Amino acid sequence: MKSMVEDLIEQGISIYKGQKIEDARIGLGYTAVRLDDAGAGVACMLRHRLGSAGCSLLPKAGTIAGTPADAMLPLLRSKNVVETSMALATLNALARCDGAEADSSNEDLVQLMGVSSSDTVGMVGDISPVMRLIEPHAGRCVVFDEGKTGQEGITDTELEFVELPKCDLVILSATTLLNGTFETVLSLCRGAREICVMGPSTPLLPKPFRDRGVTLLSGRSFTNPDGLLRIVSEAGGTKSFGPVSRKVNMRLGEKRKSAARP
Repeated sequence: MKSMVEDLIEQGISIYKGQKIEDARIGLGYTAVRLDDAGAGVACMLRHRLGSAGCSLLPKAGTIAGTPADAMLPLLRSKNVVETSMALATLNALARCDGAEADSSNEDLVQLMGVSSSDTVGMVGDISPVMRLIEPHAGRCVVFDEGKTGQEGITDTELEFVELPKCDLVILSATTLLNGTFETVLSLCRGAREICVMGPSTPLLPKPFRDRGVTLLSGRSFTNPDGLLRIVSEAGGTKSFGPVSRKVNMRLGEKRKSAARP
């Protein structure tokens, strides 16, 4: 099977219909892209990975507007986190879920996953509001986040190899697509009965995730592109996206028989 990055690039090219990037914003929390057909998408900005890139973080700065969307997609392969974020935001703008039904919620997601007191729940990439909903129902929860190492409630990522194979339910932040860890952490979750990829950066493209055993996607469809661009430009993030988007929970397959062990 080809890599997830290559699969996503191919999927993006397959749904491309000549759209061009009309506007792009790179904020402190997210990158946002608006296409000339009003499609809009975001991707997280991994600030902790920017390092010492110097003053020019995006070599193509000043030339993004007017670029064909498909020309941006190959940057998903880039080691430059700004380029990768721009590419994923473009893919998400192409993959918007126009046909999605009414807003889903985090509570809906907890019900979809069927969390019970006998479950061990793993989360890669701290999504605190969701974990707060899960914790009262689960037997045990463990959270990993490379950008929050050492903080209270965060387990060192070196223990992913120990803990994730024990999990009955796993939530992977879509940031794992940006930092190159998606396939590694996914391989550790094969015993889980539910694997959910979550967050505004999640591409709403069922096939590549279903093919790899993911059972749920939980992302966003943006309904107000101009409002989204303004929020990202003003350093806003997930908590500010509510008025300009709707939550989409997408089941990809039946729950699997859990092989995880407590």
